[in-house]
Amino acid sequence: MPRVSRAHARVLALLDRLVDRHKDADSALPGWTRGHVLKHLADNARAFDRQARAALQGQVIDMYDGGRSGRDRSVDEGATRPLAQLRAELKLAQQALEDTWSGLTAEVWTRRVRFRHATVRDTALARWREAEIHAVDLMAGYRPRDWPLDFALHAVEFLSTRAPAGTRLVLQATDHEFTQAMGTGTTVEVCGAVRDLAAWMAGRTIDGHLHTNTVHLPELGPWPPDPAD
Repeated sequence: MPRVSRAHARVLALLDRLVDRHKDADSALPGWTRGHVLKHLADNARAFDRQARAALQGQVIDMYDGGRSGRDRSVDEGATRPLAQLRAELKLAQQALEDTWSGLTAEVWTRRVRFRHATVRDTALARWREAEIHAVDLMAGYRPRDWPLDFALHAVEFLSTRAPAGTRLVLQATDHEFTQAMGTGTTVEVCGAVRDLAAWMAGRTIDGHLHTNTVHLPELGPWPPDPAD
């Protein structure tokens, strides 16, 4: 997955702009510092590595050792580590994941995993989302406007289930030939740059302006849940 590798490298490059005192500053995620985001990214890379290695053995296992509570505990405890340690951990975890993926056959990529009751290939797309969106959450100079176009389009498609109940949400890009309708009910149109549309769907601050045929932008539904939870 070259796109994931590029996103991985980008996150590490962003960290080169920071010094240790920046680590404990707020991220864009409520209640999380940059340290929390970095620890989560490392743990998430290991979790997807765990899914891939289990699939290689014909097994289906949980995403995180200890489940969601174990994941949360690891993030809270690890966020206090020095920036250099968090960067080294993230670099190692990302490289291990890419190394595991590089050894998979086409058949293994289609095997089922616990995450979303999906496939190993789906976990690669999920990791792409994690790396690109959390790179923005670090607030280290990377913005939704910097997302690759193919990522913005993918994010909108993945998040289409966030259309509010009773609403046919129609997204129209003003800078790209792109229109997507999702949901059923009263039509609400939202227009703007495709990356702003993706950021809004992802619950992140947009860089430009969105326009709608209603008084206010609609309130989106929840992030797509992992049905395996």
